[in-house]
Amino acid sequence: MTPRAAREGLEELLHRCHRDELEPLARLLRVDTAAFGLSDLARVLAAGLCRIGTHELANAALRGGQGLPYPQVLARVGARYGVPPGEVAVMEQAVVRAHFTRQWDTLPAEFRARHWKDLGLPAPAPAAGAEALTRAEGTLGRGVDYAITQSVELVRRPSGGMALLLLNLTPAGCLFRFLVIPLLPFVIWWRLRPDEERLLLGVLEVARLRQIVLHRVTIGVVGSPSTGKDAGIRALFGIETGNISPIAGSTKEVAIQRLPDSTALYVVNTPGMGDVVEQVTEEARQVLDHIDVYLYVINAEGGVQKRELEDYRRCLAKGKPVLALVNKVDVLRPRDKESYLADARAKLGAPAEDFLPVAFDPLPQLSPGPIGLAEVRAWLVRHLEELGKDPDELPPLPAPR
Repeated sequence: MTPRAAREGLEELLHRCHRDELEPLARLLRVDTAAFGLSDLARVLAAGLCRIGTHELANAALRGGQGLPYPQVLARVGARYGVPPGEVAVMEQAVVRAHFTRQWDTLPAEFRARHWKDLGLPAPAPAAGAEALTRAEGTLGRGVDYAITQSVELVRRPSGGMALLLLNLTPAGCLFRFLVIPLLPFVIWWRLRPDEERLLLGVLEVARLRQIVLHRVTIGVVGSPSTGKDAGIRALFGIETGNISPIAGSTKEVAIQRLPDSTALYVVNTPGMGDVVEQVTEEARQVLDHIDVYLYVINAEGGVQKRELEDYRRCLAKGKPVLALVNKVDVLRPRDKESYLADARAKLGAPAEDFLPVAFDPLPQLSPGPIGLAEVRAWLVRHLEELGKDPDELPPLPAPR
């Protein structure tokens, strides 16, 4: 099934973005983001991009101030690159690839080398754009479209265009006004024409945002020390953190890891959502602010303590899906297990569909392998699909050892 973000409308797509991700498009369209909430900002940006894609006089006279629908605006840009009409997401990426190829051919060698390195590809950088795209596809596979929209500076500040000399009071400006005033209606018509340069940059930026919504997945794994977060990351994602330890306090800081075989899947391992998280670097803060779903891990041997309850509520306050995982259930006595889980869920106030018992690293004599992994993955797939993400970014569950 095609992920939702690949087929949804422009306004809905923008509404799925984080606010800071919309800043480049807002600057391009000269919109003050501070004046709007996220829903209104998405609406204003979508309308603004559609308006600059058509003549303002036509917008005013024929469309009540509104521009053409985004697919028609996109088709206008696509025609410049010989892109045939089709699905919006497919057309956007065709425009990005064509633009990438043309721009690459014009870049100085040092800029090509820097962008090639940004793509994570081995030197030397190809001199021709067509070869660069082919080599990038061969190495990056399904992640190539995400990579070229994120790594290469496709969006830049547009040129100011023709200076409005009608407001210039110098002798040259006065002469210009004298000559142009009889042609003022034509000047106004020219000034209100579609802004082709900003329109192209806007489409490139929307393509970048669509790739982010589709492919960038950030999963926060949160829990007190010694709850089994590292074992969970290993069991669910195949990542060896090098920090699987029974010693309390072994995870003292936020760790951010990118899955090497994914397009852009990040796993954030943090001991809590309190003071430790508040002291992270700005780079880590950017990732933390973009967490899509939380896995909150609790140690069945310790129960739900005050800190667990506070941190769990902090995760919920982010407005993102949160799955509470009671780890190490293999050590619970069978006769006590159901009552313990019911008590833990009641203390958290967690819905039944967002609460699972697991054992990421069970005792060999009690279980031959991890318990509950398939259920956790199914929960992740369901919620990523609801967010418009591509669930194929998740790796398959590691084979049992």
